[in-house]
Amino acid sequence: MNKISLQLTVLNSQQNLMQLTLNNLTDAPIQDWLLTLDFARFIEPETLSKGSVLQVGTYTKIKPIQSESIEGQGMYQITFNIKSAPLTNYECDIREAYLSAADDNFVAQHHADILQIKLQLDEQQPIDKITAEAADIAVIPKVNSLKVHDGEFVISAQLAYSVCAQLAQNDHATAAINWLMCELSYATQLTADNNAQSNLRLLDDSDLADGEYALTVDDSGVTLKASTASGFIHGAATLLQLVKTSEGAQYVISCVEISDKPRFGYRGLMLDCSRHFHSIATVKRLINQMAHYKLNHFHWHFTDDEGWRLEINAFPQLTEIGAWRGPGTQLDPQFSHLTQKYGGFYTQEEVNEVIEYASQRGITIVPEIDIPGHCRAAIKSLPELLVDPDDGSQYRSIQAYTDNVLSPALAGTYHFLDTVIDEVCALFPAPYVHIGADEVPKGVWEKSAKCQQLMAEQGYENEVELQGHLLRHVEKRLKHNGKRMFGWEEVKFGDKVSKETVVCSWISEEAALACVQDGYDVLLQPSKYTYFDLVQDYAADEAGVDWAGALPLQVAYQYEPLAALNQDSPLRQHILGVQCALWSEVVLNQDRIDHMLFPRLLANAEVSWSAAKDKNWDDFCGRLEGQKQYFKRNKINYRHF
Repeated sequence: MNKISLQLTVLNSQQNLMQLTLNNLTDAPIQDWLLTLDFARFIEPETLSKGSVLQVGTYTKIKPIQSESIEGQGMYQITFNIKSAPLTNYECDIREAYLSAADDNFVAQHHADILQIKLQLDEQQPIDKITAEAADIAVIPKVNSLKVHDGEFVISAQLAYSVCAQLAQNDHATAAINWLMCELSYATQLTADNNAQSNLRLLDDSDLADGEYALTVDDSGVTLKASTASGFIHGAATLLQLVKTSEGAQYVISCVEISDKPRFGYRGLMLDCSRHFHSIATVKRLINQMAHYKLNHFHWHFTDDEGWRLEINAFPQLTEIGAWRGPGTQLDPQFSHLTQKYGGFYTQEEVNEVIEYASQRGITIVPEIDIPGHCRAAIKSLPELLVDPDDGSQYRSIQAYTDNVLSPALAGTYHFLDTVIDEVCALFPAPYVHIGADEVPKGVWEKSAKCQQLMAEQGYENEVELQGHLLRHVEKRLKHNGKRMFGWEEVKFGDKVSKETVVCSWISEEAALACVQDGYDVLLQPSKYTYFDLVQDYAADEAGVDWAGALPLQVAYQYEPLAALNQDSPLRQHILGVQCALWSEVVLNQDRIDHMLFPRLLANAEVSWSAAKDKNWDDFCGRLEGQKQYFKRNKINYRHF
């Protein structure tokens, strides 16, 4: 068996000049070989010092010059340039690699040991550790009004709760009670006892707005007031965070008066389940954590180039084919598992289960079906509908795909979209559906006779307007189903969608400002403040990706949505809210999800809930220290701070 090792070296970080060294660790020469590896940066083929390269996404094959061998105990080195920002951390490295050779018909896969990448890094100041002492009242996000009184309420092994007659009739408090029963099971057992002696009293207060609540704790118990189910859920979340352990090892709550309401109506988290598949149990766990910090929208990213994760009854091929990648499948390996079949998908029954689970925690699930780019998994699943064999257009997406964009000129595209949209709308009760619309590469549709004919018929001047043609069709279909369209900020390109579409701004605050000035509603998700797949420190061994730089906790906390607008500007009415995101290129499992989200998720929760005037970094740090008990009790693998 051939034993080999690989090492990547940055020769010039400014020019993105790299060197790849392949070491033959045996005495026998390796002849007529092929190197297959997982590398998330695009190698510019014309810059290779020798040999050739073929890349599909991260799936990379390097072939030497014909008849060139690697001598026993020798090495093979090539240099090349990559198309990307400079590499700054070890996770930029090759993740997996193997060698195959002609002497066994390229069947045997000889695993390569990956030596740590050699980086060229400027010296960076490390992020300071938090040294604040844990706050006694450690609620996150910060409440609007808090009065602390002497004394505390001692939680006994059993607590009685009561719900006023009006609440019992309209069922507004049921979800909150059920959630409290579950979350407080470590401390007490809640039982119904509708009399004046109950320890937890839920009362209706019609003067409180949707999502608003008032919470009072004295030595006899807790009174929670709200007018809506979401208000009671938010009050329950605050109550859960007030529980602490006294010196006598009893669970207690300090006597307080709290009045509280959200700054923004939409407070979201997006999880990418296409690049890596995350189980229903993982999704539910995350939704429960979102409710704890008063987030109320879960954006579920189901589809992308690397996998289609949502069962569509009309097109079973989407999950039979598109949910799997690797050997023996239609999709090349990506990001991990070069030699193994990888994937998974959610049945509609499972999705219904999650929708119900989320609704009981005051959370709306917003599905995303990404079009017209990022569609490789769908195209590979339904080529009879989605492939135009006469399209000679040449393009490469930013993720290095040359075949991942739907054609606006094929009847099959519209049959596919209408069918999928109708099923998605029927499945999800949310008023929104996200359709992606991002990162359509230049060059697409230029050499398609059908697309060029459609452009001529419609009087379009360029392919961007053709994309707008397709998105306008989708917008109308969604409206027919009673839904409002969400899209990344590229959805506005081509000027074809109406002001009813919500623009999710991810590239920059400047782009979001332009949208609100044009009269579009926006959901703010600027990558440099809200993309939690980014590294949290400047150290080379920090977990995460670095394409948009580092995103330390303090930067995430100090984000002020559209700071360029005065707080009293009427344009602020176009800000629906704030959302953070976790893309999953390097997020394979539960522990990594925890590490990337916690504690930055708490910072974002405060950005979207608490008034700008009430935010204070030092105060937040003290309350964050007080959250460690919750992290420990729930086995959250948070990044230490």
